[in-house]
Amino acid sequence: MIGLYALWHDPDAVQSRAAAFAPAFRVGEVLPRATVHNGALVCDGYAGPGREPARTPDGSVVLLYGFIENRARCRAELGVEAPGDDAIYAAGYARWGEDVDQRLTGEYATILVEAHGKRVRIARSPIKSPALYFRRDRDRLIATTAVQAIFSTGEIARELDEQKIADTLYLNYREERRAWFRGVTRLPRGTRAWFTPDGVTETCFFRIEDIPPVRLKRDSDYVEAADALFREATEAALEGFERPAVSLSGGLDSQAVAAYTMLGRPGQPLLSFTSVPEPGWVPPNPDAMVNERPHVEALAAMYPELRPAWITSGDRDLSHFQRELFETAMTAPRNGANLHWVHDVRAAAREAGADVHLTGNMGNLTFSYHGRGMLQDLLRQARLVRLARELWHGGPVGKLPLRVARESVLPFLPAGLQRRIRRRFGKLEESPFDTWSPLNAEFARDMAVESRARQLGFDPDFSPVTSVLDFRTRSSGNAANETGDMSYALDRLHGIPSRDPTRYRALLEYCFAIPTEQYLNLGRSRWLARRMLRGKVPAMVLDERRKGRQAADWASRVRPRRDAILSELEWLSTDPLVSRYLDFDRLQEAVRNMPADDRDISEADDRTLNLALSRGLTTARFVRFINGRNDI
Repeated sequence: MIGLYALWHDPDAVQSRAAAFAPAFRVGEVLPRATVHNGALVCDGYAGPGREPARTPDGSVVLLYGFIENRARCRAELGVEAPGDDAIYAAGYARWGEDVDQRLTGEYATILVEAHGKRVRIARSPIKSPALYFRRDRDRLIATTAVQAIFSTGEIARELDEQKIADTLYLNYREERRAWFRGVTRLPRGTRAWFTPDGVTETCFFRIEDIPPVRLKRDSDYVEAADALFREATEAALEGFERPAVSLSGGLDSQAVAAYTMLGRPGQPLLSFTSVPEPGWVPPNPDAMVNERPHVEALAAMYPELRPAWITSGDRDLSHFQRELFETAMTAPRNGANLHWVHDVRAAAREAGADVHLTGNMGNLTFSYHGRGMLQDLLRQARLVRLARELWHGGPVGKLPLRVARESVLPFLPAGLQRRIRRRFGKLEESPFDTWSPLNAEFARDMAVESRARQLGFDPDFSPVTSVLDFRTRSSGNAANETGDMSYALDRLHGIPSRDPTRYRALLEYCFAIPTEQYLNLGRSRWLARRMLRGKVPAMVLDERRKGRQAADWASRVRPRRDAILSELEWLSTDPLVSRYLDFDRLQEAVRNMPADDRDISEADDRTLNLALSRGLTTARFVRFINGRNDI
């Protein structure tokens, strides 16, 4: 947690803000100190007592929150001996200047104050990084990873941005610069900005489109290179840690992270935590993949060092750690209904003595990419023979006409015609306001959520992708724009850092650079991952084609609370803070008419009761929290 407070025309006055500014950066029991350097007030919540910020040889001060992943290589190349990744960044900036963010890789936000104090530079790493906010006006600049710090001195009012509320309840997160508070800007990932008393200049230094292609001689060469990069990614994720724990499911991604971790640390124990349904719960569809315990047990049979544990989360509901998360993240989570087990995994890992929490959250976008968008690219490139082969091998012969229509025709039809066809075949509801969005339609109209979605490139119909680049852009944008706020808040809240080898930048760039045919080959999806992991994870994991679903037993937690939920909805519908945001009548009706048996829950029920209800209640509670209500 880092921050800067600068007064452009009266730098001597910044010291008077120190006592109010510093508490916003507290991450433990010790209150950090805000000190003046180069005419600006700076604070690092993780800096120990008496530790000075890193400096470049010319005297510029450097703060860094997050981590550098190619740390060892950079230390050797730069000759850095001082501890801390901020010292590496300072040395890298002195050597490479603006190219520093291309030479250093990791997940970080940085603030640099030049020696004379007249220019400030901030930057965020691409792909994933802590959020970095700023507020600049004619008198001051505040730049910080803790948005609370912007309001800490009382000089700037803390007011929620209603447009942000409306957009997020429509699942439109495309405007990465828009923070939850009026007058506050969030720096986009892969961007740096220079501030002076006269203005601000921003530069984007990373784009997916700019990654150069990689072409190798043999199919096996691609697997060997990916394997080497995954080993490197896992080693980088584990650097400095002794007792890792992994969130483990039956999917390829987390199984790969667990397997490569154990292969890199032979004989050393690995803790794993897996969310499973409540004992006795019977899934409505017996063929659905809702309990991944057998897949984890199969991995444990291959690796005696795996120490699996099971998280059932009991009767957890939305309130589980909710207020604490509001206080830490200062955002409303997107999928509150799926956070109970996330909190419990973190808490269990911490209690078991783990010092790092491993995930594989970006695997679907990198090494285990399924190849979505490739068929559309083949058609666009007129590679019709290869397209025909993929369509032929993509499933039962009897469904070939359906695959042709779905993959080669539908994505290229006008949006309106696509919608009519998908609704005709039951693949699209009439309106998001009838199912997954809890928005009051009148408030949605007032805030122009539909036209804003079109302008910002958000597709509420979740139409079929039209290219590989389209898929990758969608997956690395929109909701991913919010992950810097949420995941780093979870780290702080539970006191354990997280690392994800699947988003290691060198691995990601390689996976984006190689031919898509390495992922989809004769109907075999995730082909790269399945070849990489052969012999490393169980056959039942490699052969699994079902999609796992976390918290599939959500209805068993909602049903006992129906009366309490109805009372809260009724109460909120009269609260002037939130009453106009949500369609309370529809939500109340859905709760009142909730089927008594999970087998009777329709897809529309699931979207309303599991998604719209949780998003609406979470947002309403967040709004009340920010406005000082203490009853959530």
